[in-house]
Amino acid sequence: MKGTWGEVPDLFQPPGSRLLRDPMDERVRPSTTGEVILVGVPWDWSTSGRPGARFAPSRLRDWIYRFTRHAPSSTDFKYSIVDLGDVRIAPGDINVTSHRIVEAARIAYSRGRLAVFLGGDHSITRWTVEPLAENSLGLLVLDAHYDMRSVEEGLTSGSWLWDLWVARKSRVKAVIVGVGDYNNPGYLAMRAREAGFKVVPRLRLLESLQYALEAVDWLSEQGLENFYISIDVDHLDISHAPGVNSPTPLGMTPWESLRVLEYAARKLRPRGVDVVEVTPHHDVAEVTVATAAKLLLYTIHNTLVNTT
Repeated sequence: MKGTWGEVPDLFQPPGSRLLRDPMDERVRPSTTGEVILVGVPWDWSTSGRPGARFAPSRLRDWIYRFTRHAPSSTDFKYSIVDLGDVRIAPGDINVTSHRIVEAARIAYSRGRLAVFLGGDHSITRWTVEPLAENSLGLLVLDAHYDMRSVEEGLTSGSWLWDLWVARKSRVKAVIVGVGDYNNPGYLAMRAREAGFKVVPRLRLLESLQYALEAVDWLSEQGLENFYISIDVDHLDISHAPGVNSPTPLGMTPWESLRVLEYAARKLRPRGVDVVEVTPHHDVAEVTVATAAKLLLYTIHNTLVNTT
């Protein structure tokens, strides 16, 4: 096509293409082979709070694939991501859906060095860890809640960790970092002690971040075969994560989270990582989803860096 401003060799470009056309601007992109296997789990029928986490996988992907591979304060992101897409959810049917999530997780663990799951509400973690929990499993959970509830009827994303411990008992050890004051009923603290879990309340981190790092050390010394990191984004303060199921006033900062995740990823070398409880429709200027995606990218990098 010729016009006043000269010849345009390709008048059209694929939908969603970036306006900035810099051929040397290398971004994180999905590949056909790689160390990281990415799976979306758009399930949120277990939430009693603000629904919408089913829409998070696509928004998280959008931000993950916006980032460049260059990191001037660290080493560049060199890892290939194989994106398997989303688990085929049966809306409202936890029995069918949970079976599919477990099978998708098996595939993800078998195909790469690190499986990454994009939730979805936190109940998905009960199923994404199931193949690892068949042996022994250490969990690091960043969360403002214990997630060890029992309810009279229905589903809740606040019971997955209790359900897992009841099913697996001594084969599961957990560290929960960021539990908030006035966010949970008191009986959950007793359950965490009964299970032998380590809990680092949010305000303890104001005294010293070392409390969280020592808890990670404890987890690494339990003789466990597999490790997994679960990032419930509601552990962050509401100013950094307004778009979550249960917003948390006076929660953790992303810089505290980043330090804990960096240490844990390098120390534990987890087989799996997830990000859960992002509700894009309640987000403000995509603050929540952007922060969650970047924390995830750091966690992937720190898990795989300097390993063979």
